[in-house]
Amino acid sequence: MKCLVMKKPAVLRSAVSRSRASGYTLMEIMLVVAIIAVIAGGVIVKMTGALDVAKIQRTEQDINNIYSALKLYEARNYQMPDQNQGLEALVSMPSTGTKPANWLKLMDSVPTDPWNTPYQYRNPGKRDPTGIDVFSFGPDRKEGPNNIFRRVN
Repeated sequence: MKCLVMKKPAVLRSAVSRSRASGYTLMEIMLVVAIIAVIAGGVIVKMTGALDVAKIQRTEQDINNIYSALKLYEARNYQMPDQNQGLEALVSMPSTGTKPANWLKLMDSVPTDPWNTPYQYRNPGKRDPTGIDVFSFGPDRKEGPNNIFRRVN
């Protein structure tokens, strides 16, 4: 007697083998994810240095803008704001010290540095007692060698 063995049709066999060949194994996917993570980690390390430089450049530009507003204040009022009036004198009429005769609002608000610390103002300056200092405490947020200065005369 003959044994009849039914074979799978060729169409079914080719569809099954095609679906296995067209997918990715878990190992291949994990390898691609690992490569992407290594590349992203390298980019992040390189970009952190650029971010620090950008923050310092923004701080220097802010200090230059404050300096310009202070020079305009001095031209209109014949003196710089005193220590107690500070940079607020550029935003609102000083309520202490000598009242400026020709006060004008020169800034909408006193900016903060990229590290969310207010810019510092000294009159007379510590670096030059004949001028004033406008500076940022910098990334460490305290007075010291990392301060970002612009001496204002």
